[in-house]
Amino acid sequence: MVRYMAGFSERYGPGVPKELDRYLVPSEEIVFLLRRHWVVLAEPFLTTMLGLLLLAVVGGRVGEPVSTILTVGWLLLLSRLILVAWEWWYELVVATDKRLMLVHGVVTRKVDIMPMSKVTDMRYDRTVTGQVFGYGKFVMESAGQDQALSTINYIPDSDLHYQQISQLIFAPGEPRLTKGARSSRVPVTEPEDAWWRRKD
Repeated sequence: MVRYMAGFSERYGPGVPKELDRYLVPSEEIVFLLRRHWVVLAEPFLTTMLGLLLLAVVGGRVGEPVSTILTVGWLLLLSRLILVAWEWWYELVVATDKRLMLVHGVVTRKVDIMPMSKVTDMRYDRTVTGQVFGYGKFVMESAGQDQALSTINYIPDSDLHYQQISQLIFAPGEPRLTKGARSSRVPVTEPEDAWWRRKD
């Protein structure tokens, strides 16, 4: 039985799995904690439902051997859906003020890390389906050797999380964006001889 997600963190309180106490140092502050967008479950779910429909329509019209093969095939699709959903539920994307983490794996638990100090550039991609369903992909570039974590896809509410990560990387001393914040923190400079400054 999987036990590593049981309970909540004593350090960070409700909403943060107890497992993260093992990976985070006491001085780290969690900026956001999330699961990937539910769209990762769409293809396995639709495939399983189509398989069930095929089994219901064709299963009664064919002989016993073919019907058995179709049933076994659908059970394999169902097992795949359960496994993907299980992996999705236990996978966590964590951003702290010091690093970006991807905690994943069911049998073997893995923690991929990208230190914020190593990120030199970051690309934010949103496909057409990403714009429709509200997810995006972050691609991070680092100085020196390759890092364990460079790409994270299917990030929900990606506009806000892109701003939060960008602020950690490029403006670490600035006040943090809150979860409900939508405004840009890019400073606006006004020219000294602007027409609205003229008094004559």
